[in-house]
Amino acid sequence: MLSFKKNRKLKGFSIFEILITLGIILMLSALVFPFTLQKLQESKLNSYTSQLATDIYFQQQESYYKNSARGVSFSTHGYTIFDGETLDTATESSETEFPINISVTAVDFPTGIEFHFSQGEFKPSSSGYIQLFDGFNTMRVYINQEGLIYYE
Repeated sequence: MLSFKKNRKLKGFSIFEILITLGIILMLSALVFPFTLQKLQESKLNSYTSQLATDIYFQQQESYYKNSARGVSFSTHGYTIFDGETLDTATESSETEFPINISVTAVDFPTGIEFHFSQGEFKPSSSGYIQLFDGFNTMRVYINQEGLIYYE
């Protein structure tokens, strides 16, 4: 017959070893979490900056191909794209608002807070940049005299 040992010693991790392992994991996550949040915010700001550059490019293309004046006007928490020489005389307009934590902190155009593309033109009425800020990161959309639109 087979004999079984009654007093078998079970092997495994002690509660102390498990607590030490959990403590190390928590310390590592505490170090990584703020970095992850910063990268997430930076990614969102990059997305909104890209959308702004795309909307400006769209206005430029519409101006050239539809032979009509198009423009962009800026406010603290967003921008408005419009058909016409100025926002006041626009026939159509579409407003885009940024989330509460993203704001336009600088608009550097000689014409003020708006610019336009004249009928059938790729070149803007003025060149400059728009600066977006999310509390930690800053990004700019540039428009040069030749109509090149880029951001960084």
